[in-house]
Amino acid sequence: MADAQALGGSATGWPSVSEATPRREQEDAYRAEFEATAIRSEERDGKPWVLLAESWFYPESGGQLADRGSIGAARVDDVQQDAHGRVWHRTDRDPGTGGCSARIDWSRRFDHMQQHTGQHVLSAAFEREAKAPTLSSTLGAERSVIEVGLAEADWRLVERIERAANQVVWEDRVLEQHWTDREHVGRFALRKPPQIDGRIRIIEIPDWDLSACGGTHTRRTGEVGAIKVVGWERVRGNLRFSFQCGRRALEDHAWRTEAMIESARRRTLRDRELIAHLERACEERDLLRKRLTELERLAMAQEARRLVGDAALGVAVLAEERSRDDARQFALLALEAGAPWVVSGTLAPEPSLVVVAAPKPGSDLRSMLPELLARARGKGGGSPVLLTIAPADAEAAREAHALAVQRLTAV
Repeated sequence: MADAQALGGSATGWPSVSEATPRREQEDAYRAEFEATAIRSEERDGKPWVLLAESWFYPESGGQLADRGSIGAARVDDVQQDAHGRVWHRTDRDPGTGGCSARIDWSRRFDHMQQHTGQHVLSAAFEREAKAPTLSSTLGAERSVIEVGLAEADWRLVERIERAANQVVWEDRVLEQHWTDREHVGRFALRKPPQIDGRIRIIEIPDWDLSACGGTHTRRTGEVGAIKVVGWERVRGNLRFSFQCGRRALEDHAWRTEAMIESARRRTLRDRELIAHLERACEERDLLRKRLTELERLAMAQEARRLVGDAALGVAVLAEERSRDDARQFALLALEAGAPWVVSGTLAPEPSLVVVAAPKPGSDLRSMLPELLARARGKGGGSPVLLTIAPADAEAAREAHALAVQRLTAV
């Protein structure tokens, strides 16, 4: 976002403002409606950005997304804080001067409160149960993650951490808020040292976690509902865990449960038998695929020998449907069967042309490549005994195939 101080001025008719916007949502995250007073508006990238005298909208920061909502009849679709602490609201229209009612999208706000409070609880659980600090966190619109200083994990470790975290949720502990500064922050046993100066906001979950944080949180841990880890991946030697809290956890659990139960029911299995069944099915599939590949190669070799017939004649094949790899494989098998040259083409799914010839002194297939590429309207290359061309379409493949046969027959 551009620095708001450098935008606009007296020409807009709005008062000049340099002081920070009071962040009321840090005092009361549950207030979803308030009377707003617009004191400045600037256009950036074709949209108005509005500055309010005070705001309960949360600006994007600290890994948490911005609030959405409305200011009067204007829809708010982004909220950002500039370097001077001023909170700007991007709207779809200018709400105008004077006072008006503002509303925060409460469903989105409460969802973010659940995810952020749950992240504090979960991060503390990783430290307590696995001595693994949280290195970063991102609370996305659908996926929330924490990167943890941990080299490896399994579901049993996750189960232990989830149990500890959710126990704190079920105990419905009351969150406490403290304000301090750099000079006095040392009296708080923070999970992670703050990276800011000035006033520092501390969020405390009694007997569990103390963190410097400017985000929105629930009043009690019970409002988080539940915390569920849904996967992890390795990044930079650490592990990044995906998790869901509250409504997200319920919705995620719902579709996973439906998928598992329906899959098991359709196969007349018990739920817990499903994974073993799928593993057996995959093993059988791989075995059948291997056997099918072997049979296809045998059939292709027989076709090549049949078409070669008189070894003095070349072989020309243009398949309606055959993979590029199979077109190449057929050409090599026909050459191996005794054909002096082979032109193997396919029209679908991807047009392809392969030209091969038995090595012969003074012979170089590349001499016909420019003409073939022009006829194919495509790309390709090769060696003195093998050319591979990707024609532009099926018709171009037919034309290039016919030209290659004509040139080789004339030799």
